[in-house]
Amino acid sequence: MASKYGNRPDGSDGSDFWHRESIAWQYKVSTENKSRLRLDLLIHFITGFLMFIRLLPALTAFFGMSVKMLRRWDLPAPRSWEYAWFISVVAAVLGWRAMPTNQIFLIKQYMLGSVVFGIFPVIFGFIDVADDLGNYYNERKYTYVMFGYPAVIVWFLFLIVAVQLHLFGLYFGTVLVKAWRPRVVKPKEG
Repeated sequence: MASKYGNRPDGSDGSDFWHRESIAWQYKVSTENKSRLRLDLLIHFITGFLMFIRLLPALTAFFGMSVKMLRRWDLPAPRSWEYAWFISVVAAVLGWRAMPTNQIFLIKQYMLGSVVFGIFPVIFGFIDVADDLGNYYNERKYTYVMFGYPAVIVWFLFLIVAVQLHLFGLYFGTVLVKAWRPRVVKPKEG
């Protein structure tokens, strides 16, 4: 044990760490899962932007606007579950807003919105795409092309990513709610 001014006093070599203060588990868990949920929500925003681009031709036609560039994209008509899933981006915004101040109410709203507008449309999407996927797998037949690939493959890949995003988001949200919930100390009887 070399020191500039000689030997250290006994007991100051770092072996007395057991009695020192440490970070409470809820703060450590909160920090770790906040960063994980931020990454999950960032990917959710990116996929939401891509879904907005995909829905843009139908949205402009719905509102009576005509954009020549969008007509050249030649995308299949959006399915109902795509519109419903796009609303889940609003729930992701609630989750993002909940993190800086540890707002349990907002994170619960995010989780509810993620189930209603995220997981349910994804399940419906899997059911909707299942027949087309079976036809493509067995006979290599497909109806629509999206971005140069069979649309059924693009939809299926999107659904795989979306279900993972929502399940991870729900898990991280649940862990954060447990970490943010105030601790109740039970009084001792006696």
